Amino acid sequence: MKRILLKNSLFFLLFITCNVFSQWRYPNAENIKKDVIITYEVVYEKTLTEKQKKSPNYNKKIVVVFNKDKLIEKRFTNIQNLEYFYVFDYNKEISFNCRSYGNDKVAIKSKFRKGSRTAVLLDGETENILGFPCQVYESIIKGEVKKTYTTKSFGLKYTKEFNTEGFLLKYSGISKYFGRYTVTAKNISYDKAPKSIYSIEGFTIRTKDEQKEYLAKRDEKRNKYRELAKNKVGEKSPKFSFRTIDGRKIKSKDLLGKVVVLNFWFTTCPPCKKEIPDLNRLKKEFEGKDVEFLAIALDEEYKIASFLKKTPFTYGIVDSGDWLKSKFDVTAYPSNIIIDKKGVIQFYKIGYKSDIAKSMSYQINKYLKH
Repeated sequence: MKRILLKNSLFFLLFITCNVFSQWRYPNAENIKKDVIITYEVVYEKTLTEKQKKSPNYNKKIVVVFNKDKLIEKRFTNIQNLEYFYVFDYNKEISFNCRSYGNDKVAIKSKFRKGSRTAVLLDGETENILGFPCQVYESIIKGEVKKTYTTKSFGLKYTKEFNTEGFLLKYSGISKYFGRYTVTAKNISYDKAPKSIYSIEGFTIRTKDEQKEYLAKRDEKRNKYRELAKNKVGEKSPKFSFRTIDGRKIKSKDLLGKVVVLNFWFTTCPPCKKEIPDLNRLKKEFEGKDVEFLAIALDEEYKIASFLKKTPFTYGIVDSGDWLKSKFDVTAYPSNIIIDKKGVIQFYKIGYKSDIAKSMSYQINKYLKH
């Protein structure tokens, strides 16, 4: 009886072990002793402009780091403070699609699932990449046949959207912004990476449905803010009086006869920081003309002073501007406002826009003539 129970227990244990390894890990995953770091080159079929390379959708390279339990895939762009990456937990069979931009950190959680892109294994065809034997698959991507190369040498299944076995070392894709591209593993190294590299501590974790609901509410709120901003145009500017951090006393009544440009911002706001170089150029464009440029910051002066050491902002800067934010009904950041010579609000835009400086330049010139 004991022998039968022992045999049944061993059979059950063997069944569970095989089941764990067969889906997302292979038995040789246990051979991974150090973290593995693979750098992938991303090559686009068409030549991209420098402007396109500054887009958040441009991938400069991809780095994948993994051990037997976790994997992180990180995309590198040319945008500072912007991070896109995936974290895969092979024990819980859960992945996290992560985006980090300044203080905005979100991870979308989903269960492991098979890739949706059909791939046909080419029997008898193999290739070596970085010294590892690869199986070769074919997929049709937007009407073209493309090959995908995977290896089982690492013991993990990493296939992205492809319905294949093994670990991707070379694959093709298509970007709706830049067209076709190929991703190829170019370098591999082994090291002991800190556990924090796989961490998503500090991220807001949502399911896909929760994210969809969040975005719908966010868009509703943004539309409400835009409508509010639109309704402010044509209103008389509220009166104000303050000192800039360099000691200049500013009164709204003294600005009549000038075009006044206001920017509402704070130091830890990524889109606010992103538009500052354009705003500096805008101010320089109107040097010597009847235009007053003022930046109303929410921060205290010491924080602003520290920020300006790394990021110059040439507007006249006002600290602790919560009370001014309330006067102008500012609800989102950055917000840019233009007041004409008669003290009437003529321009009120919220949020970052790549052409904000050009749009404001046109409006300033327009109201300088009136």
